Order: sequence, then C-alpha cells, then structure tokens
Amino acid sequence: MSNIPDRINVEKGERDNLYDKIELFKGKSRKEQFLFAMAIGFKNKVKRRLETTDGFFLIKDMRLEDEVLINAIAINDFNSVEVLSNKEDVFKIAEEYAHAGIKLLYDKMKSTQFGSFEKQFEKDIIDAYKELNLGEYGEKNTSS
Repeated sequence: MSNIPDRINVEKGERDNLYDKIELFKGKSRKEQFLFAMAIGFKNKVKRRLETTDGFFLIKDMRLEDEVLINAIAINDFNSVEVLSNKEDVFKIAEEYAHAGIKLLYDKMKSTQFGSFEKQFEKDIIDAYKELNLGEYGEKNTSS
C-alpha cells in the first residue's frame, strides 16, 4: 500500500527563484500558484521530473474542485482511471506538470517587455475561451 502524501511539492529553490518572482502570482495562495503552473504545463503537454523536493502547500488545504482538476489531469496523463488508486502517482503527475509549467511561465515573462506579458496572457485567455465556443455566461453556444 502506498503512502498518501500530506503535501504538494515543488522543485527545491523554485519557491524563491520562480514562484515568488512572477508578478501575476502576487496575492495568490501557494495552492493557486501551483494549480496555475500545473495547468500551463498540462496545456503545453510538458512535464519535468523533480530532482529535489520542497513542500509547497498541504493537501488538506485543497478544495474538492482542486482535487478534481488534479485527478482529471492524472487520468488524462495515465489514460486510465486506475491511476486514482495511487494518490502518490496522482500528485507526482501534478507536480511534474507544475514543475514544467512554472519554468515556461517564468521564461515567457522574462522574454517579454514589462507590462506586455499580462496583456498577452489576457489575450491568450480570451482566445482560449472563444475556442470553447461558450456563450456569454458559460453555456454552449448552439446557434453557430
């Protein structure tokens, strides 16, 4: 039987060298920062194995929808719901996507002019929303 982890980890040094340097993350909880980085890694289909780990936030601080998101990514990555029987694997997948995602996000931020990163990011979010073909209030637009 596997040990159920009590915290989500990031690569040692990422907290200070990456997460704390992203302006977009100011005022956000560690959990929100992690989930955002994980989503970026997943969207870009890139994971990176953690070499050394550092606790980032406690799993008990996750809400149901946070765990559902992490589970959905693990199922997609593993291509089976059976991955859910091993929480260690589920969280490891999330950590690897976040590890890649935070690096992608940081590199993108550093390569753009001051202030333009947020504008480009906002445009990317709007474009992604439009691709979903959702109505104004999040309902599927069936009139097209």
